Amino acid sequence: MNTHRFRWVTPASCLCLAVFLVSISLGWLLPAEYGSENGPIEWLQVVVLGVAALVSISALFQTGLSPTRRRLFAWTSILWLLNIARELSWGRVFYPNGTGGFLRLKDIWFGPYVYPTIAIILVAAFGYFFAKGLHRELVPWLKQGTLPALDCVILIVAALTADMIEHRSGDLFGVKIELFEELGELAAYVAILCFMIDVVLNKQFRHNQPLYVFKRRGRWI
Repeated sequence: MNTHRFRWVTPASCLCLAVFLVSISLGWLLPAEYGSENGPIEWLQVVVLGVAALVSISALFQTGLSPTRRRLFAWTSILWLLNIARELSWGRVFYPNGTGGFLRLKDIWFGPYVYPTIAIILVAAFGYFFAKGLHRELVPWLKQGTLPALDCVILIVAALTADMIEHRSGDLFGVKIELFEELGELAAYVAILCFMIDVVLNKQFRHNQPLYVFKRRGRWI
């Protein structure tokens, strides 16, 4: 039985909280154009998600994690990389239309292949997820493992805040509505990064690892 179900304070979770609180203040100080598509905040989101993907992949080399958990955490890198592609509007940001916007996806040479490619990646990713039994590792981990609670809370709050600003804030934020939305998403992505840092690199979250003491038919059990 895991008597330490949640951990609230870690260096990563403190960083996550600081970014969330600072983002609220920055919204009133930064120029509105920082929140535009292909703007500085969006590119910072891409960097944060890229680092989260690298941390996820690094799980493959963490000897303190069980083999199945290494694959589980590394598998999440696919989701973070797809989020990077989404933030870049599936490549549209590299094709300005000359009037301050971007070409429509269907007008770009690779446009017709984007969504079929995404579908193939997702089918392959979730096929691997179930074929390798990663779902059997995910459920016990969520039920019994130690989780970075503050990271999870900030992720949920930041994601809901960004959605509220985008769809239900009216004229509250004026011309800065996109800036506040992007800052909310940035805080959510930082929470993802901090979550991955905690579960992959922080030894406090490894005490509940199952013991893999021998192999049967080439597989750890």
